[in-house]
Amino acid sequence: MKVSSDGAGRGGASGKGFRPARPWGGVGRIRLGTSGWDYPEWAPRIYPRRTGIDRLAFYARLFPIVEINTTFYRTPPTSLVATWARRTPEGFRFTAKFPRTITHERRLEGADTELAGFLTAIAPLREAGKFAAALLQLPPSLPFRETAVRAFYERLPTDLPTAVEFREPSWLAPASLDLLREFHLAAVAVDEPLLPVDLRVTAPFAYVRWHGHGRPIWYDYAYTPPQIDEWVPRLGTLAETASEVYGFFNNHFRGDAVVNARDLAERLGLPPPPGGPRLGA
Repeated sequence: MKVSSDGAGRGGASGKGFRPARPWGGVGRIRLGTSGWDYPEWAPRIYPRRTGIDRLAFYARLFPIVEINTTFYRTPPTSLVATWARRTPEGFRFTAKFPRTITHERRLEGADTELAGFLTAIAPLREAGKFAAALLQLPPSLPFRETAVRAFYERLPTDLPTAVEFREPSWLAPASLDLLREFHLAAVAVDEPLLPVDLRVTAPFAYVRWHGHGRPIWYDYAYTPPQIDEWVPRLGTLAETASEVYGFFNNHFRGDAVVNARDLAERLGLPPPPGGPRLGA
């Protein structure tokens, strides 16, 4: 594991002795959740068996933040996104993936129309004060090309918090990281099979994703207690430098993402939102 906070922070591999000083509010707050919430197979382990349950509203009683995956596959109507803002409590936050048409099909070039559509779709969350960040998940087949990347970053609104997830080693080059700092974009710390864990704060906030190490499907994986413990000091390192730390478990099979996120939150001393239900209730 490589640890770097660009001037501040300390890392470690063990959670022993780490006591988070700012668990839920103030500078360095940590918000944990999952990648997506609308998984029917999460019942009855996570959601009740009964039909007609509002899964988003139920989820918001478990976690203070969620990562929207559906924006990667298709652009939702603003009317639907507006209901997401209304169905969640004050203080709840969303992040959202950029569409794959931008990252995987157009590969960051000539995507002004798609970018405009994405910004229109998430506008209700931004207007409601419930938007935390946009996630630019890059394909593993896309190498870093400084001119094209700079041109795309220049098209992003300066008031849009954005995190960039690398999946190809050339993006770890100094020129790539310098661009993140120049445009105040966050380097996503990722736990996955392709690249090593790299804790690096390049923006006012930090962004973490846990994909799992399942075979052949990464996400078909449950993190063990020792693996969860390893992340306690790592998140502490990020929280020492970043004003906000957003973290999402993407191992959604069987609801493992929810269980692992709650386990890590408990290890960090982060309570669930007020009135949150017990899992499987």
